[in-house]
Amino acid sequence: MSVSPLLQPDQNPVAWDNHVRVYEETFEPLTLQFAAAALARLAPLHGKSLIDVGAGAGGAAILAARECAKVTAIDAAKGMVLRINQRTRENGLSNLEAWPADAAQLAFPDATFDLGLSVLGIVLMPNAERGMAEMRRVLKLGSKVALVTWTQPHRYELAARLRAAIDKVRPQPLSQAPNQTGPAQLRYVEAANFRALIESAQFKVESIEVVEACLEAKDADWLGQRLAFAPGLAATISGLEQDKSAVIEAFVADLRQDYGTGPIALRAVAHVGLATAC
Repeated sequence: MSVSPLLQPDQNPVAWDNHVRVYEETFEPLTLQFAAAALARLAPLHGKSLIDVGAGAGGAAILAARECAKVTAIDAAKGMVLRINQRTRENGLSNLEAWPADAAQLAFPDATFDLGLSVLGIVLMPNAERGMAEMRRVLKLGSKVALVTWTQPHRYELAARLRAAIDKVRPQPLSQAPNQTGPAQLRYVEAANFRALIESAQFKVESIEVVEACLEAKDADWLGQRLAFAPGLAATISGLEQDKSAVIEAFVADLRQDYGTGPIALRAVAHVGLATAC
């Protein structure tokens, strides 16, 4: 599979195959808090067909299946899909199926599903508008869709602490220009931009709400060992080269200073959008 050089690491499906288990262990518990909020806005789920676009390791799809929805989970990373199918078997779920698929070209007929969900999935696509259009195509008229995107990135504590650790180890010269290309997943942090994305595909936005959650870890060392849980973070840490160990040590030391040797809870904030297909 060829990947455009313009894609960021987190937009490369093949790259995610190397992070399936560490993502599930480290980061999925945070995203599940947002997923639960999104699914609550789609309730009732019982007996409804639901498509989860950009399903990752399947946590949100499993939540929906446990609420007795008939769930179809799709993700472009084949490793993620394999893990979803494995977890489906482990949980004895007969109402969840997962398929590798490009969200820009869904292999389902028009008006197939009753409900749609995408937790930090469509918003990461190179062409998120195309992803929204495909979501609309496969949803029935009047169907509800719930989407999650990041907001208030200054309150994403893990990223802020990692940035502080990097700056401590290798301070940026004042004359050095910052990177002009921000993370793709932060394109819709403003509610107006998120609304415009949703409305670009014949959806009527019902609400956009701020939801707070916490990334939890049993201790600083545990989290420090698992920082490269996504391709983008892995690329950032790898790019530190000889300073990698020192940065991780500084990151861990900062956490120990605030949390001691006990559990850690780092805040994160997202928008949960609810819309109706029209």
